[in-house]
Amino acid sequence: MWLAVAAAPAAAQEACKPETLKSAAVTLSAVYAIAESRARAWKPDAVPARISTTSLGPLKPDGSSEAWTLMFHSAASDSSLAVNTMRGTLTCYALPGPAGRIPDLAPTFVRDGAMLYALAQKHGGDLIAKGYGVNLQTGAAPGTRHATWYLTFSTADNQNGKLSVIVDANTGALEDVLR
Repeated sequence: MWLAVAAAPAAAQEACKPETLKSAAVTLSAVYAIAESRARAWKPDAVPARISTTSLGPLKPDGSSEAWTLMFHSAASDSSLAVNTMRGTLTCYALPGPAGRIPDLAPTFVRDGAMLYALAQKHGGDLIAKGYGVNLQTGAAPGTRHATWYLTFSTADNQNGKLSVIVDANTGALEDVLR
């Protein structure tokens, strides 16, 4: 038994006290502001590595979600911070090691979730009408780390809508619609 415990990977450590938010659903801009402040308090060099909704909280027309996951990375400490919201509760956990490919997000990157939802509606309104939810996640291109928002569609039972709307995360310009 001792060997199994010693060989286990390091566990995540709570990095901020759980907190009850004012609302169960939080907009992209609001959740980013909250998460960034926790990340900078954790490590001053923390940068965003991933921002996404989860299957338990698709993006809503007003740009909010009930379930966000944001990952920040500190190069100085080679560790990452996960900031999560779930139906009005915020938690933060620090993890050792890298956070994957980090998107090259400008300080003024697009945080208007309602605008991103409107693009999803424009290009995937037929799926939304059939009950598909809108998922949002950052992406980073190999080599250049070009930052994008990926809007995808899925049902509550994880059926894939087979549509991706790709948006430049720094400018908000539509880059591609993949079917």
